[in-house]
Amino acid sequence: MDEHPHEENRWSVVAGALIVQVILGTVYAFSVFVKPLQVEFGWDRTTTQWAFSFALASFAITMIPAGRLQDRLGPRRVASIGGMLLGLSFLLGALIVDGSRPWALYLTYGIIGGAGIGFAYVCPIAASVKWFPDKKGLITGLAVAGFGAGALFFAGPASTLLLPPGEESGEALGLSQILLVGLGIVKGQGFGIGWQAFFILHGIVCAGGVMLGAMLLRNPPPGWSPPGWTPPHQTAGRTGADADWHEMLNTPLACMLWLTFIFGATSGLMAIGQWTPMMATILKGKSFAPEWMGGFGRFVEPVGILALFNALGRVFWGKLSDVIDRPRAMMMMFLAQGMAFMVLVSVQSHVAVFVASAWVGLNFGGCFALFPSATADYFGTKNLGINYGWIFTAYGVAGILGPVVGGVLFDVTGQYVMAFVFAGILCFIAAGCAVVVWGLARARA
Repeated sequence: MDEHPHEENRWSVVAGALIVQVILGTVYAFSVFVKPLQVEFGWDRTTTQWAFSFALASFAITMIPAGRLQDRLGPRRVASIGGMLLGLSFLLGALIVDGSRPWALYLTYGIIGGAGIGFAYVCPIAASVKWFPDKKGLITGLAVAGFGAGALFFAGPASTLLLPPGEESGEALGLSQILLVGLGIVKGQGFGIGWQAFFILHGIVCAGGVMLGAMLLRNPPPGWSPPGWTPPHQTAGRTGADADWHEMLNTPLACMLWLTFIFGATSGLMAIGQWTPMMATILKGKSFAPEWMGGFGRFVEPVGILALFNALGRVFWGKLSDVIDRPRAMMMMFLAQGMAFMVLVSVQSHVAVFVASAWVGLNFGGCFALFPSATADYFGTKNLGINYGWIFTAYGVAGILGPVVGGVLFDVTGQYVMAFVFAGILCFIAAGCAVVVWGLARARA
């Protein structure tokens, strides 16, 4: 068994969680693959986007069996399986993807890679919450913060390395240059290593990084609790009883959590899917980043700001929910996000773009701290892996609805107004659902 814990080392589980999640979070930077694959194979935008849709769907669906295995076998083994699947997806993709076989990208990056993310994603969350019943919201936020920040660290270096090799000049990137570009220290020299070599490199890094982080993951022994901590009484909003997934799914509380997650995540993904082109239109091609920042300039671009605050929002809302309770935090978060979407249509100045990017990222990130914490509060931590796997299927639904509906609204109107207004309405509905969750939790307690 991989569970031989010592209380003083429980923070090492959080460190392992961050390592795993940063690697997994690179999935949100899928857009960096789009142009290289279009140029290489002549594919249209829809052909490439299906790979991302398959990845999100596979991610959400795989969370259910992965959660069940995590509860039985422990997080280390299951997360390692996820790392191997994720690495394998890129290695296979480098070998079999070509212009006549877009299905090979759907199979490798989409289905196999998405499954790898699903297997590994649930493990850090479940293990961290079991170790920190006294700080569920804060620790869940920390455990998933890396996922929000993964794309921020990955997108810039990947964009450079995915460029074709310098064939005309005969130059090639050496290992030291690849390392410096990969770490974001330098921008590169106008050429890279090509998509196939990058897939191989990234596959090795993914597998190695996730398995390294997995070595730090473990579950506490049954009945363990932090020294000096007394479990709270069954008060409003905190039932604490361990329920299996059958029992959980038979409760109105679980159904409302699921619906709330759908509305909140759909609105966020609908807006974020339009973020880059909308901000580019407002900024008219100008950059926030001064030249001297070099490769680090991506941290102060609109998408970088959104990603950074996406990560911070997971910690902020998780910690706040420990103080004011999960449904209250959800209600405040969705109301704030809804109002932000409603005023986004009039954003014009650079300062407003910066504030809007930070505000939207902060609130969207909170979803991924509050919903696993709420699942643990209401249905216990014993079966948290599979229980949250079922709740997380809401994100799979949102991953399809959000981008598609947002894209349709833009295609029909030719403007971003309707997409953001609709996203705001969904946030207000989610806030109303959070009130219902609060009432159902009180009644159940």
